[in-house]
Amino acid sequence: MLKSLENNEHAEHIAHAGHAEGHAGEHAIASRFSTQIAALMVATFAAALALSEQGAKHAEIKVQANLIAATDAWAQYQAKSTRATLSGDISDLIGTMEPASNPEVADRRAKTVARLQADKLRFETDPKDGKDAVGRRAHDFEHARDYALEQTHAYHNGAAALELGIVLATASAIIGSRLLIRLAFGIGVLGAACAIAGFVAPEWGAF
Repeated sequence: MLKSLENNEHAEHIAHAGHAEGHAGEHAIASRFSTQIAALMVATFAAALALSEQGAKHAEIKVQANLIAATDAWAQYQAKSTRATLSGDISDLIGTMEPASNPEVADRRAKTVARLQADKLRFETDPKDGKDAVGRRAHDFEHARDYALEQTHAYHNGAAALELGIVLATASAIIGSRLLIRLAFGIGVLGAACAIAGFVAPEWGAF
């Protein structure tokens, strides 16, 4: 009887040990899977971070280039405006002079006035190089500069979120926290979305 009880207890201990080993094995598998997921997230976010930082650098170059081009265009606009005003003022001044008694002088004066008026019109309305055309180019450069500046903000926001996602994913792999890995995934996806917005619609990623 006692021997039978001892055998039963021994069998129960073996069963409990096997059950515990099964749970330990499942936990180890789950932990290893979480670590693999975290490692994959870190690799993916690191690649996205590199692309986002590269995009930010290109956008910054565009900001500088368009800023210089806009400044040059406005300087040209100012020069055109000054020359047009000067031509008009000189033409008006000549027109207030008394008529010349010498027909040759009068003819030369009339030609000078006509040339000055034509210069004024050209400085203001020339379709390629007039003041109006230069002003439109300057506005275009400013628009391109502002767009590139928004791109830099979007790319930098994306890079910051991706870096935070990498840190959290690494921490989750170390301590085995599912909450951290979920948080890392959410922040990393937000960062990737900002980086993509920097390419297609920077106003959505610039905040």
